[in-house]
Amino acid sequence: MDRLRAIGEWIARRKYLSSLLAALLIGGAVAAHFLLDAYSGRFSHPIKRGNITDTVYGIGTVTAYKRFSFNPQVSNTVIESFVMEGDTVKKGTRLLNTGAGDTHVAPFDGIVNFFPYRRGENAYPSSPMMVITDMHDRYVLVSMEQQGAMRVRTGQEVKISFDSLRDKVFEGKVSAVYSYLGNFYARITVADLPDFILPDMTCDVAIVIGVHENAILIPASAFVAGKVWVKRGAGLPHETKVKLGIIDATHAEVVDGDIQPGDEVEIRTKVSQ
Repeated sequence: MDRLRAIGEWIARRKYLSSLLAALLIGGAVAAHFLLDAYSGRFSHPIKRGNITDTVYGIGTVTAYKRFSFNPQVSNTVIESFVMEGDTVKKGTRLLNTGAGDTHVAPFDGIVNFFPYRRGENAYPSSPMMVITDMHDRYVLVSMEQQGAMRVRTGQEVKISFDSLRDKVFEGKVSAVYSYLGNFYARITVADLPDFILPDMTCDVAIVIGVHENAILIPASAFVAGKVWVKRGAGLPHETKVKLGIIDATHAEVVDGDIQPGDEVEIRTKVSQ
C-alpha cells in the first residue's frame, strides 16, 4: 500500500514539473513570437571606409539684389500710367505720373511685379505704389538654427536644390553670415541660376562644413539607443556600444566602438502591429 502511495506522489510531482516546464516553454514561444513579429532585420553589406560630409541644412529663399519700391510720402493720384504688372522696363523708362505732377522713371532694368493701380485711383503712404525687381541678379538667403549658424563661415561651399529640379544641384558659396531680431541668416552667392528661378522661390540648402575622409561608415538605421548589432565573419552577432560622429541622410561615422571594416551590422526595423 505504501509503495502505491509513493508511486502516486511521484507521478503527481512529475505532473507539476511537467506543467511548469510546459508553461515556461509556451511563455518563451509567445515572447519569441512577439519579438519576431515586432521586429524584422537584415544584415548590411560588409562595412567599408569612406568619406562623409559634415553639413548644415536650411531652407533658402531666392532673393533679388535690386528691388525698387516706390512708397509715396503723401496720398497720390495716378494721373497717367505707362506700364502694367509683368512689363519689362529699362533704366529710365517712364512708369507713371502722379497728382503731384511728377513723372517717375525706372531706376534700373527689371520687371514691374507690383502695380495694382489704374488711372484716377489713389495710392496711400501705408503701402507701396509700385515695385520693380531685377529678376536676373539674385542670391539665396537661408535661415538657420542658432547651433548651425555658429558653424557657418564665409567662403564655405554650398549645395542648392529645388523640389521640381531634384536631378540638378547648384553650387554656391557663403558670402555673409548675420543675425536680425533673433533670427540667423547666411547669404549664398550662386553663379549659374537659370532665368526661370525667380525671386521668392524656395530651395533646400546644404552648407558644407567639412569632409571626414577614410571614416568607418555604417547605415544610420543600424544605430539604436547607442548600440549596434555586429556580425564578424562566421561568428554569432553581438551587441556593441558605439559613438557616432557625422550623420548624413543614409550613413553614420563610427568614432568609437568595436566595429571593423568587413563586419556586417544588423538593420532592425520595427514592424507596425
